[in-house]
Amino acid sequence: MIRNRPRRLPGIQDYSWQKRRDYLLLVAAVAAADGELHPYELELLQRWIEQFRLPPKSRERVLAAAHQAVTRLEPIERRLARTDLVYSLILDMMGMAMSDGVLMDDEIELLRGVAERLHVDPVDFNILIEFVHSAHQASQLANPEPLYEHAILSAFDLLRERKVELFAHTLLCSSSAEFDRALKERWRIHKIPAA
Repeated sequence: MIRNRPRRLPGIQDYSWQKRRDYLLLVAAVAAADGELHPYELELLQRWIEQFRLPPKSRERVLAAAHQAVTRLEPIERRLARTDLVYSLILDMMGMAMSDGVLMDDEIELLRGVAERLHVDPVDFNILIEFVHSAHQASQLANPEPLYEHAILSAFDLLRERKVELFAHTLLCSSSAEFDRALKERWRIHKIPAA
């Protein structure tokens, strides 16, 4: 008997290396936003650089952007705003911001500006940022509060409604690999609409 296995989350390698580079340049901009590159941020960025299979010069450019904030994000944002990567990108940017365990005001301001230029609805932005915060908080507790669960389900509903395809690399919880895996499994189940 063959069991139905849950479909694996897709990889980002189907996109051009230029789109993958642009994606990581915006993620790197978040890492640099507070003026300090935290070791967790650098580790996460290096892992994603490997997974994204960028050419050597693009790898160097992304790492340089993490060490010194990119000042001109608008051309990158314009290129990515016309793709289906927008919501995954915003989630990854939020995951990067949360990777050190704290969402700083500088990071939130940058995230909000990028989301606006990527044409992400402000209500959607608030749902996603609440999700990232709630996933972090819930991962720290044996019995997460119902409010955290509500934020997680609201984000899943939004992502399904917007037909967002999350990628294998995307962190749904940057503070706990185990909780991240559990959320991804829940996402695979949740994204299938009820009959």
